[in-house]
Amino acid sequence: MSVVPAKVVGVKRIVVVSPPNKKGKLDPLTIVASDICGATEIYKIGGAQAIAALSFGTKSIQKVDKIVGPGGPFVTLAKSLISNTTSIDMLAGPTELGIIADNSADSNFIADDLITQAEHSFESFCFLITTSSKFAKLVNKSLVKKIKKSKRSNIVKKSLRKNGFIAVCKSNTDVIKLANKLAPEHLQIISKNQNKIAEKITTSGIILIGKYTPSSASDYLLGSNHILPTNKFGRVRGSLSVLDFVKLGTKIESSKSSLQKLSKYLKVLTTAEGLPNHYESVRGRLE
Repeated sequence: MSVVPAKVVGVKRIVVVSPPNKKGKLDPLTIVASDICGATEIYKIGGAQAIAALSFGTKSIQKVDKIVGPGGPFVTLAKSLISNTTSIDMLAGPTELGIIADNSADSNFIADDLITQAEHSFESFCFLITTSSKFAKLVNKSLVKKIKKSKRSNIVKKSLRKNGFIAVCKSNTDVIKLANKLAPEHLQIISKNQNKIAEKITTSGIILIGKYTPSSASDYLLGSNHILPTNKFGRVRGSLSVLDFVKLGTKIESSKSSLQKLSKYLKVLTTAEGLPNHYESVRGRLE
């Protein structure tokens, strides 16, 4: 998710940090995946301490220019605290899933998808928006039944009880307004007019269209980047991409004749702002 875009752009030093397991070891899958993707360094450290090490440097870890990737509350807070000295991508997490569905959808599929994201943590934010009260009741009934048999049911139940909801709107227009206001990380749309609805969604981190595009698949293998904006940041940015590792540069070269043409306007602007020496710097070149 984070290494490949950096590698594609040509970042020369790519550092991966990952917390150890209960035995004090790094997961071999993490090590192999990092190597295949092109990481140049990997360190056995996680949490807020990893963010601090990357931002300020230690005896064994050289500081970096930018930190990307999601984490728990402590990682998110740490990224926020160091963002004035080290560039970051976004403050991501906990996970969010919104679903827009009508009565043409399978209520069991919707329940499965809500459970899938709710199992992440007690803080997951999962919801369904529909125009059918009958369909809403079917999904709720399916949830109650499935949660009892699901793995990690304790987390799922607490997450949905604390943060989840089912909203019944009067029209698709209201559905779209609510979805755009909530700006969830993932937004699944399963309805008769799913493509038309998708065209009017502007704030979600990712839009997943149709019953065969569940968020659980996009989390791993559908090809999109899974580092996505949460906490309504989808209103101003999309997923992590190569653009997060590109710095735009600006170069200007002006001639004496061009500067001469602009000088009278510059005088007006510098006088208005009370910065006369700005104009004098130009005027001196034109004498």
